[in-house]
Amino acid sequence: MTLSRTRLFLIVAAAAALAVSAFPKDKVLDSAWASEPVKIDGLDQDWQGAAFLTDGGSKAQYALKNDGKNLYIIFLFKDPMSPSTIEFTGLKIFFGAEGKKSKDRGVHFVKKNVTADGLIAYLEKKGEALTDARKAELRQRAEYTLFEADVINAKKAPAPADPAVTNDPPVFNARSQGRALVYEFRIPLSRTNQPGGLGAEPGQTLKLGFEWGGMTREILKSMMAGQAGRGGTSRGPGLSGSVAGTRDESGGIGEGGDPTDSLAGYQRDPRTRLHAFWIDVKLAEAAR
Repeated sequence: MTLSRTRLFLIVAAAAALAVSAFPKDKVLDSAWASEPVKIDGLDQDWQGAAFLTDGGSKAQYALKNDGKNLYIIFLFKDPMSPSTIEFTGLKIFFGAEGKKSKDRGVHFVKKNVTADGLIAYLEKKGEALTDARKAELRQRAEYTLFEADVINAKKAPAPADPAVTNDPPVFNARSQGRALVYEFRIPLSRTNQPGGLGAEPGQTLKLGFEWGGMTREILKSMMAGQAGRGGTSRGPGLSGSVAGTRDESGGIGEGGDPTDSLAGYQRDPRTRLHAFWIDVKLAEAAR
């Protein structure tokens, strides 16, 4: 090999080494062991002393725990911009193998408001036998909030079945606590009889993706309809202050604007930003 070729080889090798160092492997975060099951009530009482992490983009704070059956996750939205439109879009949690970002499997956690009859239909669909007295009691309220966990299974991969295993689907809860918005989740580790399970065991490493907020045409139509009904400016979902009005030079939106053209203007508002990030997590094992 000539001297010039040797130098070229060394330069190429050095460049490759720099490229690898510039894009290091994602840091693996450690889930904490939960000595007792976490109560999913939308409060942070079970998370005192937990090591919270902060997503740099959204400023949302989060922590993770697991036991031998479930992964527990809490999100604290203290920055007024970090929740975005989560109350309308919900939060999606995607999961896959370590180092692999995939949206094929996950759970979409979303709050839905339903009428009393809608709640009755929902409970009966889940197999609950409601007496006439119970239905009458439920109808005393006009509206209820459901905390739903919709399974994401893009490839429709079947979950392992075992009649001896109890079905324990993912659940979540959310509520305001002081000036913070708290979202709390429980996802089963096993997939047996549970399409929404992680398919993981304590000690295993997996990748999790989180996505929430943003603007959809459904939200936009609702906001524009609210504005028209009030005959003035409207407040966006979960937003403080008016974000509807006549389109101006700064990209604002206002009276006389075409709703289909208004989507871009709403998306530019930082309060309607789409947030998303990924992490690698090592599930904790019980202390021996």
